[in-house]
Amino acid sequence: MHEASITQAMLDMALEYAQGQRITDIYLQVGQMSLVVPECVEFYFEFLSKGTLAEGAKLHFEIAPIEITCMDCGRQADLSDWANDPPRTIVVEALAQGCQCGSHNLRVTGGTDFNMISLEVEAVPDNK
Repeated sequence: MHEASITQAMLDMALEYAQGQRITDIYLQVGQMSLVVPECVEFYFEFLSKGTLAEGAKLHFEIAPIEITCMDCGRQADLSDWANDPPRTIVVEALAQGCQCGSHNLRVTGGTDFNMISLEVEAVPDNK
């Protein structure tokens, strides 16, 4: 249900950036560990954007993979073996495996955010 408030905040930001222009497309980056479900964002966006300059805009989602970095050597863990697993499994497996340098001092450093990357707009014609 948190997608409703996240979607409202994203819509408000998009409308502010559009500065009175009709929004046609919104490009979003969703981290694999962000717990944001793109289908829910789409559902709420359709409802929340009604009557606004974003009504009918298409949402485009890019899924940002989980990144885990060794705090000792700075190397990023290779998560490719678990790419299709649930986020929790990926993190647990990576932490258990550790880094190539032998350290288990790992931290999730990416794939946790939800960001609006860009939007496309078209001018609204004057009705004068």
